[in-house]
Amino acid sequence: MKRIVIHHFDKNAHAMLRFGEDIEIIGVYDEREEYSFKDPGELIGFRKTTLKISNDFQQIIEGVDADMVVTCGEGLYFTKPKNVLDWTKNVIISLQRGLDVYSMSKIFYGNSTRFFKDVARMYGAKFMEASEPEGYLKYMPFAEEAKEEGMEIPVVTFVGTSMNSGKITSLLTAKQLLDLKVGFVGTEPSSIFVGADEQVVPEVMPTMRGAQAVLGAVKKVEKEKKPDLILVSSQTGLLASVKDIKEARAGAIVAWQILLGSEPNRIVLCTKAKNVPELKRHISLLKMVTKAKIVSIVINGKGISKAEKIRKLVKKTEEMTGIHTLDVFATPERIPEFLELLKGEHS
Repeated sequence: MKRIVIHHFDKNAHAMLRFGEDIEIIGVYDEREEYSFKDPGELIGFRKTTLKISNDFQQIIEGVDADMVVTCGEGLYFTKPKNVLDWTKNVIISLQRGLDVYSMSKIFYGNSTRFFKDVARMYGAKFMEASEPEGYLKYMPFAEEAKEEGMEIPVVTFVGTSMNSGKITSLLTAKQLLDLKVGFVGTEPSSIFVGADEQVVPEVMPTMRGAQAVLGAVKKVEKEKKPDLILVSSQTGLLASVKDIKEARAGAIVAWQILLGSEPNRIVLCTKAKNVPELKRHISLLKMVTKAKIVSIVINGKGISKAEKIRKLVKKTEEMTGIHTLDVFATPERIPEFLELLKGEHS
């Protein structure tokens, strides 16, 4: 089990805290003053922990016996020059102490990667990235097999109306609770820390290879793990605008690469509460372009203070769409039916 210090407390860090496998989080750094001395578990409504977030990275590193630093900042985090300087300084500090560093940045490859890997070698450490622009190469043989043989194991893909719509949370909740042998292909840069059998980050790959990489990863899991069911996580939203920089990054391009590449039998459609009015549009589009059945809608009710309001929204959404609906936290009584819908006729 790796002892990990998290650098920047974002949604990837949240997933690691809730669902981490084979890791122990022993320190959390975040540059934001408002996070200082807060319990990270309580901040995300998970559970009370023994940890406190600190904005003094040097103090954390000197005070714990860690194996690895995982830097979770990506996207907008690196548009701020101060964050880039802070990240660079702290990565070097970590490597100089002999700690491995895993970066989720998705943008620091090429010359920057070579520099950090050189520093790592000097101190007997490793610098690793979620970004693998040529990562698709290892999946191409499996994609060819999928093309020739098709898929034998049912695939459920979790798609969303936007970022932060609850895709990875609902998938990992299902993975924990399903009474089947479950395969998992993750597309978040934190996937390898939360139990993914394969991790594909399409944003950094050539556009014409992203979907093939996902297909190959799904086939690889089918062949090597031989599960009863394969779950695939997605990114951004199916109708996300490439112009909406703060919300979408690559817009809908990546979402469609993952959806079409995974060739699902069943779909879970995840949405923020504020995007519920857009569901019918998404449902129509999904029915038009895929034969997969939309088995459930998951609402991320974060931001709604009263559970009763979320339950009413769940009921209203199910009546509006005719599709089973739940919030995995506010309506736990609906989870058993959710799991049965995911399973379908898995055998």
